[in-house]
Amino acid sequence: MKRFKNILYVAEFSADQNSAIARALALAENNQAKLTFLHVVEPPRPGALLDCYTPEQIETQLLEQERTRLEQLLLGYRDLSPIDLQIRFGSPFIEIVRQTLDRDHDLVIKLAAGGHGIQDRLFGSTDMHLLRKCPRPVWLMRPEEKVNYSKIMAAVDFDPWAAGDADDNLNRKILELASSVALSDFAELHLVHVWDSMLSGWAGEIPPKTVELQIEAERARYQSGFDDLAGKLRHWIGGEACSYLSPRLHLVKGSPRDDIPALAAKLDINLLVMGTVARTGIKGLIIGNTAEVILNGIACSVLAVKPDGFVSPVEG
Repeated sequence: MKRFKNILYVAEFSADQNSAIARALALAENNQAKLTFLHVVEPPRPGALLDCYTPEQIETQLLEQERTRLEQLLLGYRDLSPIDLQIRFGSPFIEIVRQTLDRDHDLVIKLAAGGHGIQDRLFGSTDMHLLRKCPRPVWLMRPEEKVNYSKIMAAVDFDPWAAGDADDNLNRKILELASSVALSDFAELHLVHVWDSMLSGWAGEIPPKTVELQIEAERARYQSGFDDLAGKLRHWIGGEACSYLSPRLHLVKGSPRDDIPALAAKLDINLLVMGTVARTGIKGLIIGNTAEVILNGIACSVLAVKPDGFVSPVEG
């Protein structure tokens, strides 16, 4: 299932990224996509060098040095001619987003850079900025990335009381991407939706038996909506592919913030595909609070998708 045409890989030199590079190369080959490797360099402070060289000469020399580093990084993989190598000076997340906008990349792949701070989270500052502000899907891979995933989980959200199919567009993106990776990796596909009921908070005013019956009816309504979404997946990716994947459905009563990371850990999920819900078109309101808490609680790679209409605060 070909999905991407113009992939951006953000090169890191602080950790071993051989597996991540191998996956990016394979993904580009399987999709017959263009592949760009980008390295962002903090703006230089030449100091005394300015006594010997012009700023232009210094920048040219630095560009040549960083391009050589990129070429050495890719030695042994394959001919470099199909890969575009780009060097940018500036703040990493800003330049990554600008590169994405300038060259119309449809996927950004990066090694997750966290895990070294006080809280030892998987995603670092640049990662979280990209998850908040990059307009394209962002695939953040664990440093010890598997060449092939064995278990992929797609987190979907819907309201069975809402009129129409307001959530379908984002859910479709999430499910198609998760299915595509699962098919290419021969991996298990798990779908999860976490729901809760406000009726529990009214137990003192509504007879307990009524509350119990109503909550069970609510669960049944969520299950029906989940089954409908699984039926749409069959339509979106085709019956043969859906039958092959035979996705496992997990309808969980509780809190997405707690239960999605917990289920991912319990199932030993390698990749979580999820949306970062936001009020689209309003700069600054970029990532839903629940999504951010989930991202801070997982230990697997993540492929994060933005809803249609998302407007990045970073200009190209």
